[in-house]
Amino acid sequence: MRTILCFGDSNTHGSMPGMTGRYGRDVRWPRRMEALLGQEYEVVEEGLPGRTTVFTDYIEPYRAGIEQIVPLVQSHVPDALVIMLGGNDTKARYHVSAPEIGFGMEELLLRLRAACPFGPVPRVVLAAPAPLQCAPGAEFNAESVDKSRQLAPILQDVARRFGCGFLDAGEFAALGQDGIHFTPGDHAEMARRAAAAVTALFGE
Repeated sequence: MRTILCFGDSNTHGSMPGMTGRYGRDVRWPRRMEALLGQEYEVVEEGLPGRTTVFTDYIEPYRAGIEQIVPLVQSHVPDALVIMLGGNDTKARYHVSAPEIGFGMEELLLRLRAACPFGPVPRVVLAAPAPLQCAPGAEFNAESVDKSRQLAPILQDVARRFGCGFLDAGEFAALGQDGIHFTPGDHAEMARRAAAAVTALFGE
């Protein structure tokens, strides 16, 4: 059996648009991907709202993915990961550019390699988050929206250089009323595309 770790933010967690709730397991894309992959796969959900690649602060602590990737990989020993991060990195308070978010993803992938000193490094599907469609507010401003639109080609280049699979959620995600979070239809399509990308990693 192969273990797939889905490492992401609120759209991997299953946060509902404009609400504090979470979609049920029958809606969330990691669970739906597991059903599509079949009995030879186990999918581990590891989505944390607010998670970034490497950036952290005191308003929303414990969110830097680079600080969490090693214990999670060493705990679950996945054969592959689906990583979808970068949207929260565009928040106004981080004051980073889209290329710097790409550098953050590179550092996260380098830390992943360091997590496996005695065994094979898990394969990776890198997923670019869907561009934001939200009105400027306290956390995301107009620059955030612009930076989110720049991420897909940057992350695609990172995926190419690190030998990762790649998919772009911006190609299909409609996003809900808040312009940030997946609709049930988005989760269904993300599950289909992620399942295809995972099986492609293993030549299936």
